[in-house]
Amino acid sequence: MIDKILVKNKLKKIEQYMEELKNIKELSFEEFQKNIVIKRFIERNLELAIQQMIDVCKHIVSRLNLREPNSYADCFEILEENRIVSEENLEKYKNMAKFRNLLIHIYDTVSDKIVFKVFKDHLGDFDSFTEEIKKAFNL
Repeated sequence: MIDKILVKNKLKKIEQYMEELKNIKELSFEEFQKNIVIKRFIERNLELAIQQMIDVCKHIVSRLNLREPNSYADCFEILEENRIVSEENLEKYKNMAKFRNLLIHIYDTVSDKIVFKVFKDHLGDFDSFTEEIKKAFNL
């Protein structure tokens, strides 16, 4: 059985991280590159939000006794196979897991352009994930 309180709390954290990022949405690429504090703030919030998504995914897979994922990206595939998230958004979620791995394991060589593009163009993907999970489990 899904721990709805745990999942709600994790989704709320995602929403908080996104709200913080949306507060600086008008930031230019030049400002991003020049200000290491802002750059690290954006990277860290993205990393934390993605980690919450992965935690939600792992919790659901475990509690529903679904197949064991081979990777974080595969965890989202399992949710899609079980119609918890949409096929339409699956690649976005898988890419987020891969992006998180880049931030964690290859952080010193991740392109500023990639981080900035995720920040500018993909915050809505987090909203999609939270909405799909809320809908799937009536949260």
